[in-house]
Amino acid sequence: MLFLMFVLAIGSGASGTVLTRASNGFRRVGYSLGAIAAYGVATVMLALLLQRMPVGIVYAVWTGAAAVVLLAIDRVAFQVRTSGPQLVGVAITIVGVALLGTAVQA
Repeated sequence: MLFLMFVLAIGSGASGTVLTRASNGFRRVGYSLGAIAAYGVATVMLALLLQRMPVGIVYAVWTGAAAVVLLAIDRVAFQVRTSGPQLVGVAITIVGVALLGTAVQA
């Protein structure tokens, strides 16, 4: 159950960020409303996770995983280039999130 909550929190947070970009500074109403709704779902999921786990673990896993997801979206959808050192950072982040994620199983 915790894993699913993390997936929803990460996915909705990343979706909110992409929708915020698409909203063009909240000038496009549909994307703006989508961003607000997505961030709302992320906030609810985080609140539920924080009832069950320490804030440091929840926040670190959520932000680290979302950062990796958003980098991948930038690279694929917006053709943003990623340097070698940045890819090393992504790999380190993935390992860190995986190690912190072991607390989800505990």
